[in-house]
Amino acid sequence: MTPSNGLGNRMLTLAAAFLYAILTHRVLLVKFGNDMLPLFCQPFPHSSWLLPTDFPYWKYLKRIQTYENFLIKHRGNNSKEILPSFLVLNLQHTHDAHNNFFHCDHSQELLHKVPVLILSSDQYFVPSLFMIPSFRQVLSKMFPEKDTVFHHMGRYLFHPSNEAWEVITKFHQAHFAEANERIGVQIRVFNTHKAPHQTIINEIIACTVKHKLLP
Repeated sequence: MTPSNGLGNRMLTLAAAFLYAILTHRVLLVKFGNDMLPLFCQPFPHSSWLLPTDFPYWKYLKRIQTYENFLIKHRGNNSKEILPSFLVLNLQHTHDAHNNFFHCDHSQELLHKVPVLILSSDQYFVPSLFMIPSFRQVLSKMFPEKDTVFHHMGRYLFHPSNEAWEVITKFHQAHFAEANERIGVQIRVFNTHKAPHQTIINEIIACTVKHKLLP
């Protein structure tokens, strides 16, 4: 499983992929970049969910058949003879509409027969799992309140490493510990070359003052 885009998207996707692995009785292995490796502790005692760095198939990833191409080539035929051992499943929000069939029951029956799925995503696709008939009943038992899924998955999966926790606590003590009120602002900068850092800071301050978020 390869999460992509910002940290928030990656965490959402990891939670969704973990739930999908549980529903389909799969082992979840993740590929982290260097920016993700020091952030979290291993969630599974006495084991690792990190894909080995020498995993051979990354060299041949472009040669592995995608789920999209598989559907196009073998539409209407799901016999065991044509099922590959590996499939690349791209659920990123910008990808082809053919992958929407992932959310259909007949596709899940097919994917269940593929030993290894290489999933790439930047989406929280849990809501669509509730729409798949073969998953609906067990999901309803696991999560009577649908909006609690990420809460439970996140508490299990995401524990800050000692290094990350040290940075968090120092920042909190320096800036938040004595504050009576805290305001969170999400900033999306898609091209840092066109928007210098100081320009972004000035825009943030101007916006918060204009809307009376700051005194």
